[in-house]
Amino acid sequence: MHCLFLWENELASFRRRELGFVFQQFNLINTLTVGENIILPLTLDSIPRTEMKQKLEKISSLLGIEHLLEKRIYEISGGQAQRVAIARAIINSPSLLLADEPTGNLDSKSAKDVMKLFKKLNDKMNVTIVMVTHDPNIASYSDKTYIIKDGNIYQEIINRTNKEEYRQDILNAIALLGGEEVEFD
Repeated sequence: MHCLFLWENELASFRRRELGFVFQQFNLINTLTVGENIILPLTLDSIPRTEMKQKLEKISSLLGIEHLLEKRIYEISGGQAQRVAIARAIINSPSLLLADEPTGNLDSKSAKDVMKLFKKLNDKMNVTIVMVTHDPNIASYSDKTYIIKDGNIYQEIINRTNKEEYRQDILNAIALLGGEEVEFD
């Protein structure tokens, strides 16, 4: 069924099952444990507890956060919180993951770990990831990059080489964007 012809409650269900969202701000609920945050979408879909537990174990193991499940959000690091947010986004095995600056609040090591995780999700779970970033280093983890200027696609760059050459291609495209010189009188 085409999602344009769904009722509001059907559309909400479609979003929960087929789309995952990861944001720069983790958007986790501080009063819940890590595990409770992750299974929240399953709770909204009235999934049986045994199935929730199985999915939680699988996803938390995949992301390396199984030891954090009983902790509160304020007890974990930013990198761990982003992994929790990613776990919640993929708990329903969505076909599309939308990520808005997912590494923007992370240190460089945590950012690299998140990008490796995205690669694993793409490879092992066949999740398509659409990510927005201003960081060419982060963009270089992708298979394809679109440079956008003034709301229009300026250039498409496809990763046909190694990561470092691809990163350089992205940097070159950004450098060509330039900008208009501002003259001060």
